[in-house]
Amino acid sequence: MDGQLKKPEDDPTAMLDGHFYKLVGKKPVPCPLAEWIAFMKSATNRIIEQKQIGNLQVSTIFTGMDRHFGNGQKLLFETTVFGIPGDLQPCWRSSTWNQAVKEHRRLVLLLETKGIDALLAEIKSSQA
Repeated sequence: MDGQLKKPEDDPTAMLDGHFYKLVGKKPVPCPLAEWIAFMKSATNRIIEQKQIGNLQVSTIFTGMDRHFGNGQKLLFETTVFGIPGDLQPCWRSSTWNQAVKEHRRLVLLLETKGIDALLAEIKSSQA
């Protein structure tokens, strides 16, 4: 098969090409799966911001994986609030570093100024 193009069925990872990213500075750039795996091994490459507020933790990370798999705007960052009663783990996804940081800080401010009830009300209204 030397010199011939491989078919996707010959190399299953070929179907994943274009769906993985690493950060260069604050900018996501496409990379092959093996490079993404190596990049993601370091927590400093994944964690954007984390903030503990009482029993809650707001965590924003770079997933480096296009959650839309090429259908629409890439969602490569994720903000989650851990510690909400009832095992609820809401998640907000973003396309850029700046959007992710803005969402993280918005949630931190909401929790610090209005508390968990305001966050729960927001989650409930988004699910309606």
